[in-house]
Amino acid sequence: MNGTGGQGRIAAYQRVLVLLAEVALIVLGVLLGLWLDERQEDLELADFVERSRAVILAELADNVTRIEAARAYHLELLPALVQARDATRQGETVQSVSGYRGFGPPPVTRAAYETALSAATFARIDPQEAASIAYAYEQVAAVSDTINRYKLALAGGNREFYSLMSAAFADALYAEDAALAAIAALVESTVPPAWFTVIDVQPY
Repeated sequence: MNGTGGQGRIAAYQRVLVLLAEVALIVLGVLLGLWLDERQEDLELADFVERSRAVILAELADNVTRIEAARAYHLELLPALVQARDATRQGETVQSVSGYRGFGPPPVTRAAYETALSAATFARIDPQEAASIAYAYEQVAAVSDTINRYKLALAGGNREFYSLMSAAFADALYAEDAALAAIAALVESTVPPAWFTVIDVQPY
């Protein structure tokens, strides 16, 4: 009887051990599955962040082209606007300035940046690069803000049109130079020489 009872206890212990092993395997399987899911989510998020970063830099590079085009126009026309301003101050009537095509902000974009902000992408980007990106977009926005402020001042026709326009073009050039320098810290682009080293005028 004792031998039979001992064998029964051993068999019971074995069943318990097998059950415990099965439970342990199940727990390990669940934990491994959770880890793999989390790992996959991290990889997908890292991929999303990197793609967002690439789109932002491409958007900034495109804005460089747009700002450079506006800057070239402002740089070309500023001397003629200063001459027109001086002529009107001397009592002359200036009907128009050759080459003047109006005054408005360049069609810059910030959709990729706004999307990244709403998706909290910058929380996973290097803090220094994130700060540089934010600064670059601030400078891009400053170009439009500068020009739009002057457009409001010129609304309805202003007697000091040419005085304001020469100052407006100069301030736009300052803002454009700052924006191009800020973007050049992030993407491969050339920082142009300061506008006032290219032309010698007194716009104010």
